[in-house]
Amino acid sequence: MMEKSDIDELVDVDAGEISPRIFIDDDIFERELERLFPRCWLFLAHDTMLPHVGDYMTTYMGTDPVVVARQKNGSIKAFLNFCRHRGMPVCRADSGNTHTFMCSYHGWSFNLAGDLVGVPRYKEGYRGELDKSKWGLIPVPRIESYKGLFFGCFDPDAPSLREYLGDMAWYLDGLVDRTPGGIEVLGPPIKWVFQGNWKFAAEQFAGDTYHLATTHNSMFAGFPWLSEQMEATKRSDFGRQFSSRLGHGALFTAGEPSPRSIFSNDPRLTEYFQDELQRAIAHLGRERVNLNQVHTVFPNFSYIIAAPFLRMWHPRGPNTFEAWSWPFVERSAPPEVKQSVKRSAQLMFNPTGLAEQDDAENWAEIGRVLAAGRLNRRARLNYQMGLGRGRADPVHPGTIHDTMTGDVPQLGFYRRWKEFLTSESWPHVPESELRITGSGVACSGRSAGEEVPQ
Repeated sequence: MMEKSDIDELVDVDAGEISPRIFIDDDIFERELERLFPRCWLFLAHDTMLPHVGDYMTTYMGTDPVVVARQKNGSIKAFLNFCRHRGMPVCRADSGNTHTFMCSYHGWSFNLAGDLVGVPRYKEGYRGELDKSKWGLIPVPRIESYKGLFFGCFDPDAPSLREYLGDMAWYLDGLVDRTPGGIEVLGPPIKWVFQGNWKFAAEQFAGDTYHLATTHNSMFAGFPWLSEQMEATKRSDFGRQFSSRLGHGALFTAGEPSPRSIFSNDPRLTEYFQDELQRAIAHLGRERVNLNQVHTVFPNFSYIIAAPFLRMWHPRGPNTFEAWSWPFVERSAPPEVKQSVKRSAQLMFNPTGLAEQDDAENWAEIGRVLAAGRLNRRARLNYQMGLGRGRADPVHPGTIHDTMTGDVPQLGFYRRWKEFLTSESWPHVPESELRITGSGVACSGRSAGEEVPQ
Protein backbone atom coordinates (compact mmCIF):
# COMPACT_ATOMS: atom_id res chain seq x y z
CA MET A 1 0.00 0.00 0.00
CA MET A 2 1.29 3.44 -0.92
CA GLU A 3 2.32 5.74 1.92
CA LYS A 4 2.01 9.52 2.02
CA SER A 5 5.78 9.83 1.65
CA ASP A 6 5.66 7.79 -1.57
CA ILE A 7 3.27 10.27 -3.20
CA ASP A 8 5.15 13.27 -1.80
CA GLU A 9 8.19 12.09 -3.72
CA LEU A 10 6.23 11.83 -6.97
CA VAL A 11 5.17 15.50 -7.09
CA ASP A 12 7.73 18.15 -6.11
CA VAL A 13 5.93 21.44 -6.70
CA ASP A 14 8.77 23.58 -5.33
CA ALA A 15 11.27 22.09 -7.78
CA GLY A 16 8.77 21.84 -10.66
CA GLU A 17 9.40 18.12 -11.09
CA ILE A 18 6.88 15.29 -11.43
CA SER A 19 7.35 11.54 -11.73
CA PRO A 20 5.87 9.84 -14.83
CA ARG A 21 4.52 7.17 -12.48
CA ILE A 22 1.48 9.31 -11.68
CA PHE A 23 0.30 8.72 -15.26
CA ILE A 24 0.66 4.94 -15.40
CA ASP A 25 0.76 3.36 -11.93
CA ASP A 26 -2.18 1.09 -10.98
CA ASP A 27 -1.84 1.84 -7.25
CA ILE A 28 -1.99 5.57 -7.88
CA PHE A 29 -5.09 5.18 -10.02
CA GLU A 30 -6.79 3.13 -7.30
CA ARG A 31 -5.92 5.84 -4.80
CA GLU A 32 -7.53 8.44 -7.08
CA LEU A 33 -10.71 6.36 -7.13
CA GLU A 34 -10.70 6.20 -3.33
CA ARG A 35 -9.53 9.68 -2.33
CA LEU A 36 -9.96 12.07 -5.25
CA PHE A 37 -13.14 11.47 -7.22
CA PRO A 38 -15.46 10.61 -4.28
CA ARG A 39 -14.40 13.78 -2.45
CA CYS A 40 -14.42 16.32 -5.28
CA TRP A 41 -17.38 18.16 -6.72
CA LEU A 42 -17.81 16.52 -10.15
CA PHE A 43 -19.82 17.95 -13.05
CA LEU A 44 -23.06 16.06 -13.72
CA ALA A 45 -25.19 18.11 -16.11
CA HIS A 46 -26.29 21.53 -17.23
CA ASP A 47 -29.81 22.71 -16.59
CA THR A 48 -30.68 22.65 -20.30
CA MET A 49 -29.72 18.98 -20.62
CA LEU A 50 -32.73 18.03 -18.46
CA PRO A 51 -35.45 20.57 -19.28
CA HIS A 52 -38.54 18.50 -18.33
CA VAL A 53 -39.75 16.45 -15.38
CA GLY A 54 -38.66 12.85 -15.93
CA ASP A 55 -35.71 13.75 -18.15
CA TYR A 56 -32.63 11.71 -17.29
CA MET A 57 -29.09 11.09 -18.46
CA THR A 58 -26.42 8.61 -17.45
CA THR A 59 -22.87 9.68 -16.66
CA TYR A 60 -19.96 8.83 -14.37
CA MET A 61 -18.43 10.06 -11.14
CA GLY A 62 -14.91 8.71 -11.38
CA THR A 63 -15.54 5.19 -12.65
CA ASP A 64 -18.92 4.82 -10.91
CA PRO A 65 -21.91 5.00 -13.28
CA VAL A 66 -24.69 7.32 -12.14
CA VAL A 67 -28.08 8.36 -13.44
CA VAL A 68 -29.16 12.00 -13.16
CA ALA A 69 -32.89 12.82 -13.25
CA ARG A 70 -35.19 15.85 -13.15
CA GLN A 71 -37.64 15.45 -10.24
CA LYS A 72 -41.33 16.27 -10.08
CA ASN A 73 -40.56 19.42 -8.08
CA GLY A 74 -38.04 20.56 -10.71
CA SER A 75 -34.94 19.68 -8.69
CA ILE A 76 -32.12 17.42 -9.83
CA LYS A 77 -31.17 14.16 -8.14
CA ALA A 78 -28.52 11.58 -8.99
CA PHE A 79 -28.04 7.95 -7.98
CA LEU A 80 -25.55 5.17 -8.48
CA ASN A 81 -26.76 3.29 -11.55
CA PHE A 82 -26.82 0.08 -9.57
CA CYS A 83 -29.79 -2.12 -8.62
CA ARG A 84 -29.74 -3.12 -4.95
CA HIS A 85 -30.82 -6.69 -5.81
CA ARG A 86 -27.91 -7.99 -7.91
CA GLY A 87 -26.06 -4.86 -9.04
CA MET A 88 -27.47 -4.60 -12.55
CA PRO A 89 -27.68 -1.07 -14.03
CA VAL A 90 -31.23 0.22 -13.69
CA CYS A 91 -30.80 2.55 -16.66
CA ARG A 92 -29.02 1.38 -19.81
CA ALA A 93 -29.87 4.28 -22.10
CA ASP A 94 -27.77 7.44 -22.45
CA SER A 95 -30.74 9.75 -21.94
CA GLY A 96 -34.49 9.98 -22.24
CA ASN A 97 -37.66 10.63 -20.26
CA THR A 98 -39.33 8.24 -17.83
CA HIS A 99 -41.23 7.99 -14.55
CA THR A 100 -39.51 4.78 -13.38
CA PHE A 101 -36.20 2.96 -13.79
CA MET A 102 -36.50 -0.83 -14.02
CA CYS A 103 -33.72 -3.37 -13.68
CA SER A 104 -33.86 -5.66 -16.71
CA TYR A 105 -32.53 -8.62 -14.73
CA HIS A 106 -35.25 -9.33 -12.15
CA GLY A 107 -37.57 -6.39 -12.68
CA TRP A 108 -37.06 -4.29 -9.55
CA SER A 109 -38.27 -0.78 -10.35
CA PHE A 110 -37.47 2.61 -8.85
CA ASN A 111 -39.17 5.99 -9.15
CA LEU A 112 -37.49 9.28 -10.11
CA ALA A 113 -36.58 9.88 -6.46
CA GLY A 114 -34.73 6.54 -6.33
CA ASP A 115 -37.29 4.79 -4.13
CA LEU A 116 -37.90 1.08 -4.65
CA VAL A 117 -41.54 0.95 -5.79
CA GLY A 118 -41.88 -2.36 -7.60
CA VAL A 119 -40.72 -5.89 -6.73
CA PRO A 120 -42.00 -8.83 -8.82
CA ARG A 121 -43.52 -11.60 -6.69
CA TYR A 122 -43.35 -9.34 -3.65
CA LYS A 123 -46.05 -11.26 -1.79
CA GLU A 124 -45.14 -14.76 -2.93
CA GLY A 125 -41.35 -14.48 -2.81
CA TYR A 126 -40.86 -12.07 0.09
CA ARG A 127 -44.19 -12.75 1.85
CA GLY A 128 -44.70 -8.99 1.78
CA GLU A 129 -41.98 -8.57 4.40
CA LEU A 130 -39.29 -6.85 2.32
CA ASP A 131 -38.71 -3.32 3.64
CA LYS A 132 -38.63 -1.41 0.36
CA SER A 133 -37.52 1.79 2.10
CA LYS A 134 -34.12 0.21 2.78
CA TRP A 135 -33.40 -0.92 -0.77
CA GLY A 136 -33.74 2.19 -2.91
CA LEU A 137 -31.04 3.46 -5.24
CA ILE A 138 -27.95 4.84 -3.51
CA PRO A 139 -28.17 8.63 -3.88
CA VAL A 140 -25.40 11.08 -4.58
CA PRO A 141 -25.83 12.79 -1.21
CA ARG A 142 -24.81 16.29 -2.25
CA ILE A 143 -25.91 18.04 -5.44
CA GLU A 144 -25.48 21.77 -5.91
CA SER A 145 -25.69 24.12 -8.85
CA TYR A 146 -23.64 27.08 -9.95
CA LYS A 147 -25.72 29.14 -12.38
CA GLY A 148 -27.14 26.09 -14.15
CA LEU A 149 -24.11 23.77 -13.85
CA PHE A 150 -24.95 20.84 -11.55
CA PHE A 151 -22.19 19.11 -9.61
CA GLY A 152 -22.33 16.13 -7.28
CA CYS A 153 -20.17 15.08 -4.32
CA PHE A 154 -20.11 12.06 -2.00
CA ASP A 155 -18.04 13.63 0.80
CA PRO A 156 -20.11 15.06 3.69
CA ASP A 157 -17.09 17.04 4.89
CA ALA A 158 -16.47 18.80 1.58
CA PRO A 159 -17.19 22.55 1.52
CA SER A 160 -20.08 23.92 -0.51
CA LEU A 161 -19.74 23.98 -4.29
CA ARG A 162 -19.29 27.76 -4.21
CA GLU A 163 -16.43 27.44 -1.73
CA TYR A 164 -14.95 24.60 -3.77
CA LEU A 165 -14.92 26.76 -6.90
CA GLY A 166 -13.37 29.68 -5.01
CA ASP A 167 -11.61 32.09 -7.35
CA MET A 168 -12.57 29.91 -10.33
CA ALA A 169 -16.15 31.22 -10.11
CA TRP A 170 -15.00 34.64 -11.33
CA TYR A 171 -13.76 33.02 -14.55
CA LEU A 172 -16.59 30.49 -14.77
CA ASP A 173 -19.04 33.38 -15.08
CA GLY A 174 -17.53 33.97 -18.52
CA LEU A 175 -19.11 30.67 -19.49
CA VAL A 176 -22.45 30.50 -17.67
CA ASP A 177 -23.23 34.16 -17.04
CA ARG A 178 -21.79 35.79 -20.14
CA THR A 179 -25.14 37.12 -21.29
CA PRO A 180 -28.43 37.49 -19.37
CA GLY A 181 -30.09 34.36 -20.75
CA GLY A 182 -27.22 32.01 -19.99
CA ILE A 183 -26.15 29.11 -22.19
CA GLU A 184 -27.83 26.16 -23.84
CA VAL A 185 -26.05 22.83 -24.28
CA LEU A 186 -26.66 21.49 -27.77
CA GLY A 187 -27.64 17.87 -28.04
CA PRO A 188 -26.19 14.71 -26.49
CA PRO A 189 -22.43 14.47 -25.94
CA ILE A 190 -19.96 13.18 -28.45
CA LYS A 191 -18.02 10.37 -26.73
CA TRP A 192 -14.74 8.73 -27.55
CA VAL A 193 -11.90 6.89 -25.84
CA PHE A 194 -8.25 7.93 -25.57
CA GLN A 195 -5.23 5.88 -24.68
CA GLY A 196 -3.34 7.76 -22.01
CA ASN A 197 -4.04 9.18 -18.56
CA TRP A 198 -6.97 11.52 -17.89
CA LYS A 199 -4.66 14.06 -16.22
CA PHE A 200 -2.91 14.75 -19.54
CA ALA A 201 -6.13 16.30 -20.82
CA ALA A 202 -7.09 18.04 -17.58
CA GLU A 203 -3.73 19.75 -17.18
CA GLN A 204 -3.57 20.78 -20.84
CA PHE A 205 -6.95 22.49 -20.61
CA ALA A 206 -5.83 24.13 -17.35
CA GLY A 207 -3.57 26.42 -19.34
CA ASP A 208 -1.13 24.79 -21.79
CA THR A 209 -0.58 26.88 -24.92
CA TYR A 210 3.04 25.75 -25.22
CA HIS A 211 1.95 22.81 -27.39
CA LEU A 212 0.01 24.86 -29.95
CA ALA A 213 2.78 25.85 -32.37
CA THR A 214 4.20 22.32 -32.52
CA THR A 215 1.23 20.00 -32.05
CA HIS A 216 -1.33 21.98 -34.06
CA ASN A 217 1.00 23.57 -36.61
CA SER A 218 -0.58 21.85 -39.62
CA MET A 219 -4.10 22.75 -38.44
CA PHE A 220 -3.23 26.42 -38.02
CA ALA A 221 -1.37 26.50 -41.33
CA GLY A 222 -4.40 25.19 -43.20
CA PHE A 223 -6.78 27.92 -42.07
CA PRO A 224 -5.75 31.58 -42.55
CA TRP A 225 -7.96 32.92 -39.76
CA LEU A 226 -6.40 30.40 -37.35
CA SER A 227 -2.87 31.31 -38.48
CA GLU A 228 -3.50 34.87 -37.37
CA GLN A 229 -4.52 33.64 -33.95
CA MET A 230 -1.44 31.41 -33.75
CA GLU A 231 0.85 34.35 -34.45
CA ALA A 232 -0.89 36.39 -31.76
CA THR A 233 -0.27 33.72 -29.11
CA LYS A 234 3.49 34.08 -29.67
CA ARG A 235 3.45 37.60 -28.26
CA SER A 236 4.48 37.73 -24.64
CA ASP A 237 1.77 40.28 -23.86
CA PHE A 238 -1.05 38.42 -25.59
CA GLY A 239 -2.46 36.45 -22.69
CA ARG A 240 -2.34 35.35 -19.08
CA GLN A 241 -2.51 32.13 -17.09
CA PHE A 242 -4.63 31.74 -13.98
CA SER A 243 -3.90 29.22 -11.23
CA SER A 244 -6.13 28.64 -8.23
CA ARG A 245 -4.86 27.43 -4.87
CA LEU A 246 -7.81 25.05 -5.09
CA GLY A 247 -6.44 23.28 -8.19
CA HIS A 248 -8.38 25.02 -10.97
CA GLY A 249 -6.57 26.59 -13.91
CA ALA A 250 -7.14 28.62 -17.06
CA LEU A 251 -5.66 30.77 -19.75
CA PHE A 252 -7.19 33.88 -21.22
CA THR A 253 -6.29 36.71 -23.53
CA ALA A 254 -5.34 40.12 -22.23
CA GLY A 255 -6.32 43.48 -23.66
CA GLU A 256 -9.32 44.28 -25.79
CA PRO A 257 -11.91 41.46 -26.00
CA SER A 258 -12.61 39.95 -29.42
CA PRO A 259 -15.56 38.04 -30.89
CA ARG A 260 -15.28 34.37 -30.02
CA SER A 261 -15.56 32.73 -33.43
CA ILE A 262 -11.92 31.90 -34.09
CA PHE A 263 -12.61 28.26 -35.00
CA SER A 264 -14.98 29.16 -37.82
CA ASN A 265 -15.03 31.61 -40.69
CA ASP A 266 -18.78 31.25 -41.13
CA PRO A 267 -19.94 34.86 -41.68
CA ARG A 268 -23.16 34.15 -39.76
CA LEU A 269 -21.14 33.20 -36.69
CA THR A 270 -18.79 36.14 -37.08
CA GLU A 271 -21.64 38.61 -37.23
CA TYR A 272 -23.54 36.96 -34.37
CA PHE A 273 -20.53 36.85 -32.05
CA GLN A 274 -19.67 40.49 -32.77
CA ASP A 275 -23.11 41.42 -31.49
CA GLU A 276 -22.89 38.91 -28.64
CA LEU A 277 -19.59 40.42 -27.52
CA GLN A 278 -21.19 43.80 -26.91
CA ARG A 279 -24.01 42.22 -24.93
CA ALA A 280 -21.48 40.25 -22.90
CA ILE A 281 -19.41 43.34 -22.09
CA ALA A 282 -22.52 45.18 -20.97
CA HIS A 283 -23.65 42.27 -18.80
CA LEU A 284 -20.44 40.87 -17.34
CA GLY A 285 -17.84 43.58 -17.73
CA ARG A 286 -14.90 43.98 -20.06
CA GLU A 287 -12.37 42.27 -17.76
CA ARG A 288 -14.09 38.89 -17.89
CA VAL A 289 -15.03 38.83 -21.58
CA ASN A 290 -11.87 37.52 -23.17
CA LEU A 291 -11.36 35.30 -26.19
CA ASN A 292 -9.69 31.90 -25.89
CA GLN A 293 -10.67 31.19 -22.34
CA VAL A 294 -9.64 27.56 -21.79
CA HIS A 295 -10.34 26.23 -18.31
CA THR A 296 -10.25 23.18 -16.06
CA VAL A 297 -12.40 22.99 -12.96
CA PHE A 298 -10.46 20.60 -10.74
CA PRO A 299 -10.27 17.73 -11.32
CA ASN A 300 -11.84 16.74 -14.67
CA PHE A 301 -14.32 19.30 -16.03
CA SER A 302 -12.97 21.54 -18.81
CA TYR A 303 -14.32 23.95 -21.38
CA ILE A 304 -13.28 26.31 -24.16
CA ILE A 305 -15.23 29.54 -24.57
CA ALA A 306 -14.13 30.18 -28.14
CA ALA A 307 -14.80 26.70 -29.54
CA PRO A 308 -17.29 26.50 -27.77
CA PHE A 309 -17.72 23.23 -25.84
CA LEU A 310 -17.90 21.63 -22.40
CA ARG A 311 -15.75 18.60 -21.73
CA MET A 312 -15.59 15.81 -19.15
CA TRP A 313 -12.58 13.51 -18.84
CA HIS A 314 -13.87 10.21 -17.44
CA PRO A 315 -11.10 7.88 -16.17
CA ARG A 316 -11.24 4.28 -17.35
CA GLY A 317 -7.90 3.11 -16.01
CA PRO A 318 -4.40 4.48 -15.47
CA ASN A 319 -3.81 4.46 -19.23
CA THR A 320 -7.31 4.94 -20.67
CA PHE A 321 -9.89 7.69 -20.41
CA GLU A 322 -13.06 8.75 -22.16
CA ALA A 323 -13.93 12.23 -23.38
CA TRP A 324 -17.48 13.57 -23.42
CA SER A 325 -17.97 16.79 -25.35
CA TRP A 326 -21.00 19.09 -25.60
CA PRO A 327 -21.12 22.20 -27.82
CA PHE A 328 -22.96 25.14 -26.30
CA VAL A 329 -24.23 28.56 -27.28
CA GLU A 330 -26.25 31.40 -25.78
CA ARG A 331 -29.77 30.22 -25.09
CA SER A 332 -31.19 33.13 -27.08
CA ALA A 333 -29.15 32.39 -30.24
CA PRO A 334 -31.18 31.82 -33.44
CA PRO A 335 -31.45 28.23 -34.77
CA GLU A 336 -29.05 28.82 -37.66
CA VAL A 337 -26.34 29.99 -35.25
CA LYS A 338 -26.85 26.97 -33.02
CA GLN A 339 -26.51 24.66 -35.98
CA SER A 340 -23.40 26.45 -37.20
CA VAL A 341 -21.82 26.25 -33.73
CA LYS A 342 -22.41 22.50 -33.66
CA ARG A 343 -20.77 22.07 -37.06
CA SER A 344 -17.83 24.26 -36.08
CA ALA A 345 -17.23 22.36 -32.84
CA GLN A 346 -17.46 19.03 -34.64
CA LEU A 347 -14.98 20.16 -37.29
CA MET A 348 -12.30 20.90 -34.74
CA PHE A 349 -13.13 18.98 -31.57
CA ASN A 350 -14.44 15.45 -31.90
CA PRO A 351 -12.82 12.03 -32.57
CA THR A 352 -12.02 13.03 -36.14
CA GLY A 353 -11.66 16.75 -35.44
CA LEU A 354 -8.59 18.57 -36.65
CA ALA A 355 -7.41 19.62 -33.21
CA GLU A 356 -8.52 16.51 -31.36
CA GLN A 357 -6.54 14.09 -33.52
CA ASP A 358 -3.35 15.99 -32.71
CA ASP A 359 -3.95 15.88 -28.97
CA ALA A 360 -5.01 12.23 -29.06
CA GLU A 361 -1.76 11.22 -30.72
CA ASN A 362 0.31 13.00 -28.07
CA TRP A 363 -1.54 11.47 -25.13
CA ALA A 364 -1.58 7.99 -26.67
CA GLU A 365 2.14 8.05 -27.46
CA ILE A 366 3.00 9.09 -23.91
CA GLY A 367 0.76 6.34 -22.60
CA ARG A 368 2.31 3.77 -24.93
CA VAL A 369 5.86 4.67 -23.91
CA LEU A 370 5.08 4.63 -20.19
CA ALA A 371 3.17 1.35 -20.45
CA ALA A 372 6.03 -0.37 -22.29
CA GLY A 373 8.92 1.07 -20.31
CA ARG A 374 10.25 0.74 -16.79
CA LEU A 375 13.39 2.85 -16.68
CA ASN A 376 11.53 5.92 -17.96
CA ARG A 377 9.30 5.81 -14.88
CA ARG A 378 12.36 6.51 -12.73
CA ALA A 379 13.01 9.80 -14.52
CA ARG A 380 11.50 13.19 -13.69
CA LEU A 381 9.34 15.39 -15.92
CA ASN A 382 10.03 19.12 -16.17
CA TYR A 383 7.27 21.50 -15.03
CA GLN A 384 9.53 24.51 -14.42
CA MET A 385 8.36 27.03 -17.02
CA GLY A 386 7.22 30.11 -15.11
CA LEU A 387 8.16 28.56 -11.77
CA GLY A 388 8.05 31.23 -9.06
CA ARG A 389 6.80 33.94 -11.40
CA GLY A 390 3.13 33.89 -10.47
CA ARG A 391 1.73 37.04 -8.88
CA ALA A 392 -1.43 38.53 -7.45
CA ASP A 393 -3.34 40.87 -9.74
CA PRO A 394 -5.63 43.84 -8.98
CA VAL A 395 -8.27 42.64 -11.46
CA HIS A 396 -7.98 38.90 -11.97
CA PRO A 397 -8.33 36.61 -8.92
CA GLY A 398 -5.90 33.81 -8.15
CA THR A 399 -2.27 33.44 -9.10
CA ILE A 400 -1.58 35.14 -12.44
CA HIS A 401 1.29 34.41 -14.80
CA ASP A 402 1.93 37.24 -17.26
CA THR A 403 2.01 35.08 -20.37
CA MET A 404 -0.09 32.30 -21.89
CA THR A 405 2.89 29.93 -21.86
CA GLY A 406 4.02 28.25 -18.67
CA ASP A 407 3.47 25.50 -16.10
CA VAL A 408 1.91 27.66 -13.37
CA PRO A 409 -1.65 26.22 -13.63
CA GLN A 410 -0.36 22.68 -14.13
CA LEU A 411 1.73 22.84 -10.96
CA GLY A 412 -1.26 24.21 -9.08
CA PHE A 413 -3.33 21.30 -10.38
CA TYR A 414 -0.81 18.72 -9.17
CA ARG A 415 -0.29 20.44 -5.85
CA ARG A 416 -4.01 20.04 -5.13
CA TRP A 417 -4.03 16.51 -6.59
CA LYS A 418 -1.28 15.50 -4.16
CA GLU A 419 -3.17 17.02 -1.23
CA PHE A 420 -6.21 14.88 -1.99
CA LEU A 421 -4.21 11.69 -2.39
CA THR A 422 -2.18 12.17 0.78
CA SER A 423 -4.98 13.36 3.09
CA GLU A 424 -7.05 10.98 5.21
CA SER A 425 -9.91 13.49 5.25
CA TRP A 426 -11.01 16.51 3.25
CA PRO A 427 -7.81 18.50 2.45
CA HIS A 428 -8.74 21.98 3.60
CA VAL A 429 -6.59 24.84 2.34
CA PRO A 430 -5.29 26.95 5.24
CA GLU A 431 -7.14 30.21 5.69
CA SER A 432 -3.82 32.04 5.57
CA GLU A 433 -3.54 31.06 1.91
CA LEU A 434 -6.98 32.33 0.95
CA ARG A 435 -8.83 35.59 1.21
CA ILE A 436 -12.26 36.68 0.04
CA THR A 437 -12.69 39.67 -2.24
CA GLY A 438 -15.68 41.97 -2.15
CA SER A 439 -17.33 39.80 -4.81
CA GLY A 440 -17.02 36.72 -2.61
CA VAL A 441 -14.20 35.24 -4.66
CA ALA A 442 -11.50 33.30 -2.87
CA CYS A 443 -8.05 34.13 -4.13
CA SER A 444 -4.43 34.48 -3.09
CA GLY A 445 -4.07 36.50 0.09
CA ARG A 446 -1.38 38.84 -1.22
CA SER A 447 -1.29 42.36 -2.49
CA ALA A 448 -1.39 43.14 -6.19
CA GLY A 449 1.90 42.60 -7.95
CA GLU A 450 3.41 40.53 -5.14
CA GLU A 451 5.01 37.29 -6.28
CA VAL A 452 3.15 34.15 -5.27
CA PRO A 453 5.13 31.02 -4.35
CA GLN A 454 4.26 28.05 -6.54
